This record gives sequence, structure tokens and C-alpha cells, in this order.
Amino acid sequence: MSTGTDPLAAVTPSGAGPARASVDRLRPSARHVRAALRWTLLGLGLLILARYLADAPGITASATWGSALRLTVPIAVVAMGGLLSERSGVINVGLEGMMIGGTWTAGLLGAVAGPWAALVGGVAGGLVFGVLMAVLCIEMGINQLIVGVSINVIAAAVARFASDIVFSGMDGGTIARSPRIGADVPHLSLPFVSGGLGTPDLSRTMEASELPVVAQVGGLVGGLTRDVSLEAVIGLLIIPVVAWVLWKTPFGLRWRAAGEEPAALQALGGSVHRTRWIAVLVGSGLAGFAGGYLTLISQGYIENQTAGRGFIGLATLIFGNWTPSGVFFGAALFGVSDAVGIGRPETLRALVVVLAVVFTALGLLRLRRTVPGRKLREGLPPLVVGIVLLVVFVAVPLPAAVSSATPYVVTLAVLVVAGTRMRPPAALGRLVPRRTRRS
Repeated sequence: MSTGTDPLAAVTPSGAGPARASVDRLRPSARHVRAALRWTLLGLGLLILARYLADAPGITASATWGSALRLTVPIAVVAMGGLLSERSGVINVGLEGMMIGGTWTAGLLGAVAGPWAALVGGVAGGLVFGVLMAVLCIEMGINQLIVGVSINVIAAAVARFASDIVFSGMDGGTIARSPRIGADVPHLSLPFVSGGLGTPDLSRTMEASELPVVAQVGGLVGGLTRDVSLEAVIGLLIIPVVAWVLWKTPFGLRWRAAGEEPAALQALGGSVHRTRWIAVLVGSGLAGFAGGYLTLISQGYIENQTAGRGFIGLATLIFGNWTPSGVFFGAALFGVSDAVGIGRPETLRALVVVLAVVFTALGLLRLRRTVPGRKLREGLPPLVVGIVLLVVFVAVPLPAAVSSATPYVVTLAVLVVAGTRMRPPAALGRLVPRRTRRS
């Protein structure tokens, strides 16, 4: 007999209200703050070292890091969409297709009604394919990998067919692109740090000083805080919101239970199907938002403008071990790689130095700390990748054509390194029969 309470909601300590407990658990501990500060300083030091070893001022330039931030956001948001879906137990390899749907509808609504309508249209375009995935995978039980791949193929074909019908008949539109979106969302800068609200731009002054360390810090801070679009801010805020929902709320507990122990969720009165429907729809909406973001960057829909970012988002999800923090850092790595790829060749060499040091140190650390039976399996791949990158930096000239492939090469390298420690949700891809009233 039901008592009217939700057994899965009992996740807060006794003697404190749920809201107060959630707020308390969101506060970072002193240990976490010290760790974050330590890793930030180590990363800054490594970037400065790479800047001088490769004679590449672009690796710490504000232009590079501004581009990196803009390119990180769509990968992070689409990966968060995949995270929400897969944490509920539904494999989503259709992220690329959902992004394509988002770019097309964003281009249409943006050309007609402006930039904010473009973002709404992006979410709607992703939801169309989210509904399709939910019906085929959750209700009909079709193989989730097949459905995801099919969505990727269908979305590209439908976008081109629809462009021929709709955009070709509009002024400034063709079969390959939509009419230009005339306006943009507001851009923000931090006051006194990067010149916001008409205040002095301290970071620009620091970067122009060309003083060691001071100039590099100014470039990094300025790139990350100057002229940041409001849609980028919204995209970045999605990450802590997803983390809070999944790990700090009773509904998030049910969400994760659907992907870990769906039988336990059903036994406690929860609905696996409803939870998975919500997860797939929200996840597809985020993928569509990422597509709309790309459309706003390009001021319109352009055929193939996703350029495989949905697949990179899927790789980021795996590399991040299905956690919001891991997904964010993975997306940041790929965003930086993408930004470096459009820069000068010496900037790419500096990135090679950074990755070589990180992979080599990670390999040595795993060989030292990992359980003896797993040392070679977990420590050898990053060590080999790091040594290869060091050899490339010292002895192999990098042609300019390699720059455009940088994010994809980094994706493969990271998956090789991280693949030995991945733990997907236990019930990922498992079909759960719908529970009837009699059962």
C-alpha cells in the first residue's frame, strides 16, 4: 500500500529541508577549491612554457581563447544533451542529426524573426528528431544505435531537401544556405577586467605590455571575458544546471536510476518510460540549441556547418565518463584544439607541447599508482601518445593542412588514452518493457 511519499526522494540529510540540503551540498569544499586553484596554476604554467618553447604567442592570445570559448560552447551543450539521454539508459548517437535539425530551423526562424527566434527554432528542430528517437527506441524497442545512425543520415538529407524548397525561394537564400540573420544577441564584457560598461580594459593593457606571465595572463583572461555573446553565457550555464538536476534533486536520482537500475526504479513506483522520454526530449532540445548557436555564429544556416561536432560531442561524453565536469573539460579541450586549428602553424606546435606533457605525465602517474595487474593497460597508452607527440614536436615539421584536422586528431588521441577507464551507465542501451497496471 502506498504511503503517498516518494522513496527515491529521501536523499537529504535528516533535520534539514531539501532546498537547504541541496544548497549546502553545492558549496565547494576547501579541498576542492585548493585543487581547482592548483590545477589552474599548473595549466597556466604549462601554456606559458609552451608559448616560449614553440615561439608561439598565439597560444595565449586573447583572440585564440575567445575563439576557443565560442567553439567550446556548442560541443559542451550537445554533449550535455547526450549525457542526459544516456544517463537515463538511452544511447544517443543521433546528436549530429539533431544538431543539423537545429541549424536548419534556426536559420529559417532567424531569417524571419531574428536571433532569439533562431535559438528557439534550434531547440524545436532538435526536438523533432528527439520525438522520433523516443518513439522508435523507447516505445517500439528498435536498436538504439541503428536509430541514431539513421537520424544522422536522414537529418542531412531532409535539411538539403527542405533548403531547396524553402531557402531557394527566399531573397539571399540558396539550396546550401539560408538568408542572412540580420541581427545578433547582445555581447557582454566584464567591467574593469575586459572593458565592460565603458570601463578601462585591464586585460588588454596586460596583454599589450609583452611582459612575461603578465601578457599571457592578460591574453587568457581577456579572451574568456571580452565580448562574450549572451547565447554563449546561456550555454555555459546549462552545464551547472544539468549537474545540479542530476546529482542534487530527487528527480535526478530517478533519472540516473533509469540508466543504472531500471528494475529498482520500477519497484519503487517510478516510471522508466516516462523518465527516458523526458531525458531524450530534453537532450535533443539541447542538441538543437547547440545547432542554433552555430547558426547565430555564422549569421545563418550553412550546409554541413556542424562539421561533425555532434560526433565530437559524443566522444566528449565518453571521454568525460558520463559526468558534467568531465564533459565540460573534454569540450574545452576540443574547443581549444579547434581554435588552434584556425591559427598559425606555430600555435599548433605549442598545443602539441601541451598535449605531450599532459599525456606523458598521465601515463607515468598511472604506471606508478594503478593496481599492478592494470598498470600496462592503463598507463601505457597515454605514455606512448605523449612520447609520440614529443617526437613530433622535436623532429617532425607540421604542414599547414594538419591544422584543420586538429580537433579530430585530438579526439582520437583522447579516446585512446581515456578508453581504459570508462564506466557507462549499467543499463545503457537496455530495453525495459512497459509496466502495465496488472504487473
